[in-house]
Amino acid sequence: MTNSGELPPVDDLDTVILLSADSLRADRVHATRNDEPLTPTLDELAAEALEFNPGIAPGPSTRDTIPSMLTGKFSSQFDEYGLPTGGSPTTIAEELSDRGFATAGLSQNNFTGRRYNIDRGFDYFDDVSAEARKENNSGAWRLYVRDLIEDTPLMDAASHANNLAMEHLGKSLFHRDDGADVITDRALDWMGETDGKRFLWVHYMDTHHPYLSPKRIQKQYGRVFPPKKIKQLSQKTRSAQDEITDADVPDMEYVYDCSVRYVDEQIGRLLDHLRSEGEFENSLIIVTGDHGEGFGEFGKFGHAHELWDTLVAVPLIVRHPRGPSRTVDGQAPLRLLKESIVDGTGLFELSDGGADYVYTEVPNYREDIKGVRGTEYKLIDTGDERIATRIGDGDEETVPVSEIPESKREQLAAELDREFESVQVASDVERREFKKDLAALGYLDE
Repeated sequence: MTNSGELPPVDDLDTVILLSADSLRADRVHATRNDEPLTPTLDELAAEALEFNPGIAPGPSTRDTIPSMLTGKFSSQFDEYGLPTGGSPTTIAEELSDRGFATAGLSQNNFTGRRYNIDRGFDYFDDVSAEARKENNSGAWRLYVRDLIEDTPLMDAASHANNLAMEHLGKSLFHRDDGADVITDRALDWMGETDGKRFLWVHYMDTHHPYLSPKRIQKQYGRVFPPKKIKQLSQKTRSAQDEITDADVPDMEYVYDCSVRYVDEQIGRLLDHLRSEGEFENSLIIVTGDHGEGFGEFGKFGHAHELWDTLVAVPLIVRHPRGPSRTVDGQAPLRLLKESIVDGTGLFELSDGGADYVYTEVPNYREDIKGVRGTEYKLIDTGDERIATRIGDGDEETVPVSEIPESKREQLAAELDREFESVQVASDVERREFKKDLAALGYLDE
């Protein structure tokens, strides 16, 4: 790998792999627990890649982030969640498909599904939909049964049984909840069956609450939690934060860290496959998170609706066979992923020191909260007030807005005042189905 020079566009590459982990915080890469590394695979990959410290997500939740990541647009350019059925803006998958790449996407986050047109440009798309269940022989009957008993007394009994299954088994009766190993198996099967140029996007859900991982992973760090305990901890973060005790927080972080190790292990399987097939050297590999996760910082558990670094700072590792290999002590926006992958620009142009300012937001069709992260300070506009924080060495603390030097304060404020060219999504997703997707991810009681 070289350390300078303009990179050619993607046509010169054989394989492009984008790996994102839901709710993956920046501070978990290169971290340890009980003297055991949490991310040995990513640590090794970063040693020969361009790594930003940190990457900055477009927003603090999947809904704020995914359309921006895939198209290079700001979140507030979309008038509602999702992508248009076609046309502009094009996605990474569409751009690469036009260049002759076979394309595959795999994710079990309900908000990365084909009903929101996230599948645009993918030849093979594995999501939580009934179509994907049929294609993968993965329990499509569950959805049919659910539809039959919806709005009947049987649904109450089924919901109770589902809660028991989640508490004691860590499995849902209604929703696909295959672990990272199953998703990786499917990705490897697709790679093994596909010749020529390939683009693969895998979005891992295991680092999203309830933070489930195999017992063998937990044993590595010394404690094994039953699924019921993990479910109880997770439920507190979503609907009973006032019941979280001081003793709960380290337990939450423990099971989260185990899920991080689980995902790292599965990413290792994909990289090992590339090496064994002699394809690693001419592959572009990007690893990131779609947003972070709170464990009580600023009084926040979980994620969404706020712009603290714990919620928007994520890992960002970019391994290009002819790209720079260095750790950048500076920030970079995930919004630049598309142009980085397709044209060899974007993130690679920030390799000397990162971006001076990065815009992040909860888009205006949701809460209209916006922020700009500089190199020392962040300015957040909630609509009711402006909040300043000082950032550095992985820490963030609120400070008076007046503490920011005037010249920097004016620049941050100018970056906040953006005008967006609107993208019409025109979603036909019914409100009821949207609420089901929220419920499936644990944000609403069904």
